[in-house]
Formats: sequence, C-alpha cells, structure tokens
Amino acid sequence: MIRGLYTASSGMMVQMTRQDVLSNNLANVNTAGFKKDVVVSQDFPSMLLERMGETERRGSAPRPAEPVRIGSLGTGTAIADIFTDHSLGSLRATQNPLDFALGPDTYFMVETPQGTAYTRNGAFTLNADGRLVTGSGYAVMGKEGYIESEEKMDFDGQGNVLQDGEIINAFNIVRVNDPDRFSKIGDDLLVLEGQDPEVLDNPQVMLGHLEISNVNAIQEMVDLITVVRSYEVLQKVIQSQDSTLDKVINQVGRL
Repeated sequence: MIRGLYTASSGMMVQMTRQDVLSNNLANVNTAGFKKDVVVSQDFPSMLLERMGETERRGSAPRPAEPVRIGSLGTGTAIADIFTDHSLGSLRATQNPLDFALGPDTYFMVETPQGTAYTRNGAFTLNADGRLVTGSGYAVMGKEGYIESEEKMDFDGQGNVLQDGEIINAFNIVRVNDPDRFSKIGDDLLVLEGQDPEVLDNPQVMLGHLEISNVNAIQEMVDLITVVRSYEVLQKVIQSQDSTLDKVINQVGRL
C-alpha cells in the first residue's frame, strides 16, 4: 500500500509538469515564431509478480507447485524529456514593413546582454536611435554590425538592407541543421549549444509576413483538460490508499 502512494504521487508530479508546459504553450499562442514544448514521460521498471507457496498432489504426496505468473506491476512514472516541436507555423500577412518571416530551419541573429541568441520571431521595430530591435529591445544583427540608419531603410527578399536603392547591410541569418540543440531563454529567444550555425548568403525572407505560433489552441485545451482529470483520478487513488492504511493500522492492528 505504501508503494501505491508513491506510484500515484509520481503520476501527479508528471501531470503538474505537463500542466505547466501546456499553460506556457497556450500563453504564447499569439507569439510570432513560438515553438511549442512537449512532455515525454517514462515508466519506472515494472515488477514481475508470481504466485508462490501453493502445493499440488503428485501421486499420493503433496509437493510444491510451480510458481504461477500473475503479470507485471508498474512502479510509477517520471519525466523523460521536455522537447521543443520545431515544425513550421502558418504565415500571416501583416503588410508591416518591419515584419519578416523566414524559410525552414533558419533564424535571425540577435544580440543580448548574455551574448548571441537566435529567433524566428520577425516582429521587429525601430528604437529611438534608428536601430532595428526585437519586441524586447534586443538588437537584430546584420553582417555589417547593427542594422540601423538615421534615414529610411528598405529590405528585399534576400535579407538585404537598402537605402536609396543601395545595399548598406544584410540580415545575419543562419541555418541550424539540428534545432534540438537549441535551449529557450525567454523572450522567444534561443541559444545554441555544441554546434556552429551556417551563415546564409541568400536566405529566404518574406516581407510583411509573420510566422505564427505552431500551437494548436484547441488541442492544447483538450490536453489540459485530460491532465486535470488524470490528476484528480490519482488524487482519489491516494485518498483510497490512505483510507485503507488507516483501517489496517487502527482496526486490523488492534486484533
């Protein structure tokens, strides 16, 4: 019975983590370029149960019977991994000249106080200094340093920055072959570990478009309801185990 308490409580902890991840996905359903997270769980090693101690009659004398296999018993569950689904989201036309969308597996390079970061969220703005920045104020990097100008800037579909028809800079857009090496750091930014990205000379940039989040709000809501119900069931299992233990200690123990 004690093992049952641990088994049920481990399941509740997994459901709490799933709820946190699903809630974060739903909170970012309208965040451009956001990639949803998925929780993967695994079970602890199962126990093989056999019925032993029985006898059978062979001839005239009883002899020990062979153990009878009952089946396996799960001992709980745990989080195996939380991975990011990097599948593409749909494109939405905004007609905003500072909105950009990228092709598959490519990312804008951004400078943060902690170092270089990457993002697919192309909803940029100009700060007071005429510098192109993310919604959180981090500078978007170009091949010639910051993308900035005191005069009006134009852009083309290859990521070039134009002024009076002449190229003055270009987006520093990179391709990453293994996006699973990315780690999220907030503000829709990613950091890369153990891999050098490939800088592209002619990237695909769609002007006046944004890649919307790949979160399916309806599916996430259904999953969230499933999580809550699973948590409630496990809660009732613990209550039942607790009630049984109470009877064993306070009633059976008196006999």
